[in-house]
This record gives sequence, structure tokens and C-alpha cells, in this order.
Amino acid sequence: MIKEIIKYPTTPSLEFGGNVRHFNQELYDLIDDIKDTMQANDLNALAAFQIGSAYAVIVIKNEDGSYVEIINPRIIKREGTVEPIETTAYFPGLSAKTKRYEKIKVMYEDREGKQQFLEADGDLSITIQRKIDYLFGSNFRVRLSDEERKLFDSKLEFGTDAITDNGCPTVFKRDRILQVFRVFFISAILGLIGSFFVSEETLQTLTRVENYLMASMLGLIVIYFFYAQYEGKQYKNCSSCQIGNIIGTSAIELT
Repeated sequence: MIKEIIKYPTTPSLEFGGNVRHFNQELYDLIDDIKDTMQANDLNALAAFQIGSAYAVIVIKNEDGSYVEIINPRIIKREGTVEPIETTAYFPGLSAKTKRYEKIKVMYEDREGKQQFLEADGDLSITIQRKIDYLFGSNFRVRLSDEERKLFDSKLEFGTDAITDNGCPTVFKRDRILQVFRVFFISAILGLIGSFFVSEETLQTLTRVENYLMASMLGLIVIYFFYAQYEGKQYKNCSSCQIGNIIGTSAIELT
């Protein structure tokens, strides 16, 4: 049965990390629910915690389509560290740079209750570690450095993964739009002045050019207004205060 995936800010339960003691039909049904939910959401791994279950169960899909069922896992050996960029269904559309072990050895039980061992590295190692975090009611946010956590919290606040820095730059890309606008504006002023010194026929042509310039400037103002807001969201420390500046600049240029 397909289950709803728990997503931020919902907290699934305070009863987490429950070891499986009975390897029975209830466990098999839970594993089937995890697989169905993975398939419906095109996921390659899922912890029982993510569908609201307190049991320590992880299911991982291999490249060949088969599944690895990991019950009551414990990391018993770890080696090296890496800093991958991780995504998770709990924070849909958001990513963060975490810190993980490069290689791990996991002790776990299969659906028959038999003890198994698995050595993993690369993406598999990272996936297992991330899912084990869920078994204890956590998520990858606890694996972030202080700086990365502040950046990720900014992404949570604004609901976008586009934020790449907490600082506020002095030069924005949107300023280039204003530069083009001002070139058109100066051209229009020169055309207006020149209209007093040209023939009637040339004046008609000049008027058409001026109309195109006016329409182009109006279009640039609209583009500036919306792009400036998008760009501002990438910088938490200045995005909230910039909206007034964006509106003011747009109004001045429009006038």
C-alpha cells in the first residue's frame, strides 16, 4: 500500500528507533508498503520512519531493480570522510552539503531475522547513513556545519534551493538590466532633442523609433522588477530589505 511520505515541517513521531523483535507478517506488510511508496514516488531508498513507522527498517533499491531490506542496522566500522551534496524527500526540492563517512560496514538482520553484514562505499554508503539518521528521528540537518546549517535554514525559510550565500553583495546581476534601460533612456532623450531639428518625414521615422524605445524600456522595467525579487531571495541577509529598494527603483525608472 502506498503511504504518504512525511515532509517538513511535520514530525512523524517521538517514538522512533524501535528495533524489530518479531519477524512476522506485520513486518512483511511494512516492507511492502515501503517498496510501494518508493515506486510511486520514484525513490531509490526509504526508511520506515519516513512513512510514519517507528520500526528500524530501511529498504534500498539496487540498479538492477532488486531490493536490499535492512532491519535493525548498526554501523560497526567506518573509514574516511566525504562532503556530499544531499537531497531528501523530507525536504523536497532542497539540498545541503553534509559530512559523512566514506566507507562503512553495517550489521543488520534480514526479513528472516538472520544476521547479515554489508560493506558500502560511495553513494550506497551515504544513502545508508542518511536513512539510519531517520531511524533515530533525525535528518541530514544534524550533519551540517554551523555555516551550512544557517544557509540551509535560509532555504527552508524562503522555500527555495536557489539561495547560495547568506551575505549581501554590493553588485547584483539585475543592475545590468538597469544599464541597458539607461542606454535606451539616453537614446530617447537625444531623439527628443533631435526632433526639433529634422524634417517632417524624418520626424515620423524618429517617432516610430521613440515608440519602440518606450515599449522596450517598459518591458525592461517589468523584467527588472521580477528578476530582482528572484535574485534577492538568494541572499537571506538582504532579501527582505531589498524589496523596498526594488519597488522604489522600478517606480523611479517608470516615471
